[in-house]
Amino acid sequence: MKAPARELGPQNVFMDRFVLEAKTQRVWRGPHAAWFTLMGVGGGLFIVTRLFGQETRVGSWVGASVSDVVSFVAIAAGGLILIADLGRPMRFVRAVRNPRTSWISRGAIADFVFLGAGILLVLPALRLAGARPFGSLPWDAGASDVGGKALEWVALVAAAVVTFYAGQVLASPRAIPYWHSAMIPAQWVLSSLSTSTAVLIVMEWANGASVPAWQPSLEAGLLAGLLAAIAWHATRGADTPGKRESVEALLRGRYRSAFIGGVVVAGTALPLVLSAIGALAGSSRPAIGLATLVLLLPAGYALRLLTLRVGIFPPVRSLVPVR
Repeated sequence: MKAPARELGPQNVFMDRFVLEAKTQRVWRGPHAAWFTLMGVGGGLFIVTRLFGQETRVGSWVGASVSDVVSFVAIAAGGLILIADLGRPMRFVRAVRNPRTSWISRGAIADFVFLGAGILLVLPALRLAGARPFGSLPWDAGASDVGGKALEWVALVAAAVVTFYAGQVLASPRAIPYWHSAMIPAQWVLSSLSTSTAVLIVMEWANGASVPAWQPSLEAGLLAGLLAAIAWHATRGADTPGKRESVEALLRGRYRSAFIGGVVVAGTALPLVLSAIGALAGSSRPAIGLATLVLLLPAGYALRLLTLRVGIFPPVRSLVPVR
């Protein structure tokens, strides 16, 4: 009697059938791009303002620096999007239980550490009903003493992980060649930091503070790095099965206008030119900072969304040679 043929099941959790042709993933979507964008900008803003000591120049809200509050809200909102996407709270609990191998677990833990350390840091400065109920806490919200500095650095390290891990979540697995590259987290980190610098410039302007030349210069340098990372990633290994289809979709296919016109030209190259002009023309820095922010925020989201949409599994025949 002839033995029954062995049933061929799905090749991974993103696919619901065995296929031979290249297959686009359908799990990571718009909500994930929003989650990644919020995490990057929230973490990046805390890094840029605190690392360079700019938190007092942007004004305060109930005693806390506006930049800190925006960072906390952005990362908390990103976390809520993740929880909503998981569907059930207990799935979120399981998601944080595997930090040894999972970047989602590491990132979720970093979210909690950042919010915990960051909120503890600003508590002594908090004003409620004209009083400072936590003013007796033994550290300074401006991190001018040992306790405050320790909390600030814990929050900074956690913010760095938060900013980095979103891209690394995609880059770690090998299943999708376009994602499996150090250039994915590099692009997203550079996008986050450049957008955060633009947010800082606008906040300073709104608070009546002058905008120093180093800030648009920093923004221009980050955007130049982002352009280089995009170009390197689009050309390096472009003939690899799977990545070839991804690059084709971005450069010549259905996403060409959104990627080249929206992300590369309007969302990266143009802000780069504007920020370089702002570094030289002091009086125009606030307006240029606002213009670059208007361009960078949607471009940052589009960069992440398009990266997700061109996540393509290579043809199975390239992975399983016929004998």
